Amino acid sequence: MPKMEVNYRAEEAIAGNSRALEALRELIIYPSLYANEARKLGIMWPRGLLLYGPPGTGKTTLVQAVVRECNAHLTMINPYSVHKAHAGESEKFLREAFSEAYSHALSGKPSVIFIDEIDSICPRRNNRKEQESRIVGQLLTLMDGSKTTSKSLPHIVVVASTNRVDGIDPALRRPGRFDSEIEVTVPTLEERYQILELYAKDLQLNDDVDLQAIAASCNGYVGADLEALCREATRFAYRRLSDTGKDDNIIKLKMEDWECARTEVGPSMTRGVSKEFKMVTWDDIGGLKDLKKKLQQAVEWPIKHADAFARLGISPVRGVLLHGPPGCSKTTLAKAAAHAAQASFFSLSGAELYSKYVGEGEALLRRTFQKARLAAPSIVFFDEADAIAPKRGHGGDSSGNTSVGERLLSTLLTEMDGLEQATGIIVLAATNRPQAIDAALMRPGRFDLVGIHLKCTC
Repeated sequence: MPKMEVNYRAEEAIAGNSRALEALRELIIYPSLYANEARKLGIMWPRGLLLYGPPGTGKTTLVQAVVRECNAHLTMINPYSVHKAHAGESEKFLREAFSEAYSHALSGKPSVIFIDEIDSICPRRNNRKEQESRIVGQLLTLMDGSKTTSKSLPHIVVVASTNRVDGIDPALRRPGRFDSEIEVTVPTLEERYQILELYAKDLQLNDDVDLQAIAASCNGYVGADLEALCREATRFAYRRLSDTGKDDNIIKLKMEDWECARTEVGPSMTRGVSKEFKMVTWDDIGGLKDLKKKLQQAVEWPIKHADAFARLGISPVRGVLLHGPPGCSKTTLAKAAAHAAQASFFSLSGAELYSKYVGEGEALLRRTFQKARLAAPSIVFFDEADAIAPKRGHGGDSSGNTSVGERLLSTLLTEMDGLEQATGIIVLAATNRPQAIDAALMRPGRFDLVGIHLKCTC
């Protein structure tokens, strides 16, 4: 049986993702560790595992860490190495990669084939290029090849990763090929703290640095973001030391360095679907004392005191509708609520959701809610809500705006109903025409609180 690297554990290279880590250990290490027991009991070990999740969550690092832990041989396959200019070269590369893995496995050493970005290598074969179909077919043949001669072929493991799990050809996603699928998702608060501890273990931290507080403020950050945050904090500390003119061999990171780094490194989960906006606090908004208190109770408290709400059996508000004349701080109030709750802020308007391409607005809406779930706690804010969710049945043909509005409304209703199973997600909406919004949204479970009315004070 091959020896593991002395005193090395995968946790030295990656933190969090305990479920995926254990699944990889069972897949790669157990067949060698319990080979005799498996033969006596007639156990057939699984050969494939699919890791999926957003970019930067550590899928590749997980595989490399476990491979190093058990001193296995790793064969890497990525889209750049597979896609060749001439016909047949891609299939030949795959055959050679599997042959290399088998040759190392013959010596009794664990052998792992890791396919990165498998959605680019093996996309769905519907209406795809002939070359891509041939590559999918070749990989299916190679993964099934050991079935007919399982007595003579050694055990190898195939692990693949993707951030678009639905883009993979369905033929791969079945027992016998990729036997199980593990989601490598956005780290929780505790996991963010573990990741920060890992990357900051060699850094000199000042006494005022609180990694737990930093982790709490890094909502929506993935592992790659947190690594970049540590790197940026070090850079700011070095710049601060250079500005003072002091010649010190030891650079200590202060809390201010981490705060500066957060202005440079944002969360990947909100990138592309979240607006950058100036930080707004409750104190920046004059007056509206009662209204701000209502928003604090509806938005800030359920996120900041989620454990207390759960313990007392209180169901948090799912949606809040702000309505009033233009210029009455509806959008500003939503931003202040998001900042006070330390939540990710996703903002969409009717102009962004209406597109000349059929289904594009609905896809953006679904994508925004998916990102909000991953980056929870989060706030989804809809400006001009009357354009996104207009009343149904007011005329218009199949190509008119009313039809687009109805499709957006149906998607919004479905997504808001799905929030019953999610935690830490609140929907805010603003409009100056509340009477134009479809009545289906104005019920408990969707917009629970619709009575927040802003009066013009000018």
